[in-house]
Amino acid sequence: MLILVRQKRVLEGKMAVARRLLREQVRDEILDRLLRGKYPVGTRINEVHLAAEIGVSRTPLREALASLAQEGILDARPNRGYWVSTLSEQEVRETYPIIAQLEVLAITLSDPEELARRAPQLMELAEKMAPTGDVRDVQNADDEWHASLLAACPNSRLLEMIGDTKRIVHRYEHAYLGDPQSVRESIDQHKRIAVALREKDLPTATRELESNWKTSMHRLVARITGSQDTSGE
Repeated sequence: MLILVRQKRVLEGKMAVARRLLREQVRDEILDRLLRGKYPVGTRINEVHLAAEIGVSRTPLREALASLAQEGILDARPNRGYWVSTLSEQEVRETYPIIAQLEVLAITLSDPEELARRAPQLMELAEKMAPTGDVRDVQNADDEWHASLLAACPNSRLLEMIGDTKRIVHRYEHAYLGDPQSVRESIDQHKRIAVALREKDLPTATRELESNWKTSMHRLVARITGSQDTSGE
């Protein structure tokens, strides 16, 4: 009897893991569609159509939607469903400086020699950010660059915090990464960070890194508010 109970628990554990993995896969698929602009801001999510398109039942779909609502990406309205949240100037102004300081802390905790060794790769990855016409390509290249930068940090809890915080504002990035001029300026900033790390000039690297996030923040605020000031001042 004890063996049967254990087997049941193992099977239930496997089912729970499988369900969680499916929910996460559905979440990532929905998020990818949001980032590609398939569902514009203010759009109501049609759960029936979306479940059919993705090829899943309503249960993992609703779990994924609830997860995105908790992150603020979707707006959950009781008994009415989910809408794509509006872009929030306040959210951008509050979150981007946090990400900047967390990343600055991450490279401060990293081995300077390891950062210097990563500098050539960071230069190459910065080149991959060149505009291709597909915002997702630029965004993926930018993600890869920052992942490589942070890989030298030994503090796993800090890296987890950075990842969680970035997810909050990830959907905003397509609003300015589609602008070739903005992307070219961002590439130059990323290269300056890599050069400073190669020369083991941490003060310059952290200053440029913080400036990169600050510039991105002001570009987004300008897009959201319709203002012209993207100076970052």
